[in-house]
Amino acid sequence: MYINYDVLNITNGNTKIIDTEFGRMKVEKIEAGRLKIKTGKIIATDPILLYDDESYSERVKPGTYVINIYVGKTDNRKKQTVVSELRINDNEPVKWEMALLKGESSKGFSHDEFMGYEVENGLGCFMDESVMEILDVMDDEELDTYEKSIKDAVRGNEYSCADIVIDKKDGCNIVVFATGWNEGTFPTYYGYDKSNKLSRLVTDFMVVEL
Repeated sequence: MYINYDVLNITNGNTKIIDTEFGRMKVEKIEAGRLKIKTGKIIATDPILLYDDESYSERVKPGTYVINIYVGKTDNRKKQTVVSELRINDNEPVKWEMALLKGESSKGFSHDEFMGYEVENGLGCFMDESVMEILDVMDDEELDTYEKSIKDAVRGNEYSCADIVIDKKDGCNIVVFATGWNEGTFPTYYGYDKSNKLSRLVTDFMVVEL
């Protein structure tokens, strides 16, 4: 199973410079938003493609969670989102496992195999399952307005991220961010602390490969 520990451990705050095939990359931690989780079920997906609309099997306590992105910059390239993180607590993960949907398994994966969500629009996001239920019943006009609002908000942000309320009644939102090389399939991982409690959920955008 593919796990790039060096990249995932950037979220521990110990790494500010990493080596890439394009040279030394300076990494900056940015708070992209605060995600309201109503159901305890988390979805990560392309916010426009909305292809992988199932939640991960692991649930969290309902509440509001910080979403961080870790943005890297080499001398001759533009800023890129290396990883996105939903932080559940500030404990340092000591174990990482691939985040899977119900019924999926990573048993038998070779060292370079993984499962992840597909991105076609250069954007990823975290959302509560209740937000996906709202998006699923939008008509074409509503979806066009939704898509435009996301693209406009991301373009207007220095770090290409946005925090957008979808359900104005209870404040449930979507936190959106650019995805590394823009298009591809990207794996997400659970990070567990020394008490084996879920500490964070992190997507690796494959900017820095093994």
